[in-house]
Amino acid sequence: MKICLQTIGFCLVTLFCFAQKSVLDKPVTVRVANERLEETLKLIGDKNGFSFSYNPSDFDVNRRVSLNASGKAVRQVLDEIFKGTATYKERRNHVILQKVTPTNEPPKEVFINGYIFDQETGERIAQASIYEKRTLVSAVSNSMGYYRLKLPAALPNPRLEVRKEKYLGTSMPINNQFSLDIGLIHTKIDGKTEPIRPQTLPSTTVARKDTFKVKVPVAPLPVFVASADTNDVPAKKRELRLDKVQETFVDAFTTAKQAVHIKNVDDTLYRPFQVSFLPFIGTNHVLSGHVINALSFNVIAGYSLGVNALEFGGLANLVRWDVHGAQFSGFVNLVGRNVYGLQVSGFGNAAFRNVEGMQFSGFANLTGGHHSGIQVAGFANLTGRSFSNGLQTAGFASVTLGSLQGAQVSGFANVVLGNTRGMQLSGFGNVALRRLRGAQISPYFNYAGIHEKGLQLGLFNYADSSGAIPIGLFSYVRRNGYRRFEISSDELNYANLTFKTGVRGFYNIVTLGGSFGMANKPLYTFGYGIGSSVYFGRGWAGNLDLTANKIMEATNRFDSSNGMFYRLSLGLEKKLSRQLALFAAGTWTALTAEPGYIKADLSRLYQPLPATTLRTGLDLTNWLGFQAGIRICNR
Repeated sequence: MKICLQTIGFCLVTLFCFAQKSVLDKPVTVRVANERLEETLKLIGDKNGFSFSYNPSDFDVNRRVSLNASGKAVRQVLDEIFKGTATYKERRNHVILQKVTPTNEPPKEVFINGYIFDQETGERIAQASIYEKRTLVSAVSNSMGYYRLKLPAALPNPRLEVRKEKYLGTSMPINNQFSLDIGLIHTKIDGKTEPIRPQTLPSTTVARKDTFKVKVPVAPLPVFVASADTNDVPAKKRELRLDKVQETFVDAFTTAKQAVHIKNVDDTLYRPFQVSFLPFIGTNHVLSGHVINALSFNVIAGYSLGVNALEFGGLANLVRWDVHGAQFSGFVNLVGRNVYGLQVSGFGNAAFRNVEGMQFSGFANLTGGHHSGIQVAGFANLTGRSFSNGLQTAGFASVTLGSLQGAQVSGFANVVLGNTRGMQLSGFGNVALRRLRGAQISPYFNYAGIHEKGLQLGLFNYADSSGAIPIGLFSYVRRNGYRRFEISSDELNYANLTFKTGVRGFYNIVTLGGSFGMANKPLYTFGYGIGSSVYFGRGWAGNLDLTANKIMEATNRFDSSNGMFYRLSLGLEKKLSRQLALFAAGTWTALTAEPGYIKADLSRLYQPLPATTLRTGLDLTNWLGFQAGIRICNR
């Protein structure tokens, strides 16, 4: 395997080196006056170490030739000699000449060729982009700066556009020339041109500043930033930059020739209509990545600079910059910058900057920057910065890495890493990492940073601080929440331990009581409830609590309805210090139990309602009681 790889590598290097030393691109200096064609060709070959191969019957070898060429490429000298009546092919160290049979019909196409060179140094420039704007026919200069273009013969007033990275672009008229060398002016890093020294190349054309060139400023790429304020992007945060994402996006769908054009060409070209089969196989050719189309139809997939009205793709639509209008694809729509309109796809939509409009996909939607509008996905939505004025809905999850102003509705979870103003509704849980003004509704879990206003409705609710109402089985507010740990006694239990958590307006209660094995008392009780507190000022507060409790005896089953009691209490609290308070409460208790379950004499307790027997055979008993104790407070 190693030997094979080395052999392949050697062959590739050999071919590369051979390609670099093409005899047709070698410079030659030759001066002849009224010399035979055969002798002229021999002289050119001898000067450059190669020979010509041709059929003498195809050419008039006795034709007289006069030449004065200094530093021209071999192919340019041959163009002057044969003037389009011969073609040249290079094989090993030979140049094969073949006769071109003339026809009476006018040609439908013409070939333009020449070299691109640096006007200051005279060096030839490789990988320069040469194209004609109306036909979008293009070429890339080879390692020796040579290019060749085929243009329609009927094209009026054709011009060649030449672009090269770090050089000023130029636009050159052809003027019935078939060989055209073009010089470019090098620029400094700051964009100012370097001084140009006089040139001695006799057949060159001096480039001028391109008046057709459209400069489009490139804005800095967006970043994914978790920030409370979308207008304030911290310099150092957890962030996923999109520079590499966009580079990968471009590289994945470009040919080698197209990649050169993308580096060299800043021009924006416009077409009212285009059709393509695959990227770069269509009416816009390899310059499709520089063309903004009004209408675009891609049989399988297409690649363009932008869309200004409507685009259809059988499989994929790929756009480097912006879409103004609508995109429809069977699989995916990918946009390198912004979308102003609609994206619909069978699998996914992605805009690496901003979206003002709607995204509908069978699987996922991605907006790298800000999104204003609607995202609907079969699986997930992701927005890199803020989401506003609309709805995110997905079968699994919707995630916004900035702020949200609107609604998130998902089958599993919703996540907002910035501020939230609106509603989150999910099948499992919601997360609003920063400020929340609105509602979170889920069956299981809600998390908010600062819940300024609204509602949390779920089995478990958490907030760092809250001015809203959390409703659920267990709610916890870390900073300004309501928490009480109580040690109390009542007419049923000698001792109760109770924990209350939530906010003053609505809190959860977990309680456990017992009587240390005293006769005619429950072994222990446990319960759960809800309550509300009102602060009167000067350390005084009131409580209204409702709990459901289970009395457990040694033989009592947990799932039995025997020994259930429900207690409503109205109490008064007085703080002794910042974290310690006394309280007392009047209670009303309703008990369902088997006859004779309670051994205590209830006649000493006031019973507001008469005792009765339920259809289940249990007695329903009620009484008024008391509760008193001490509380450890969080604030």
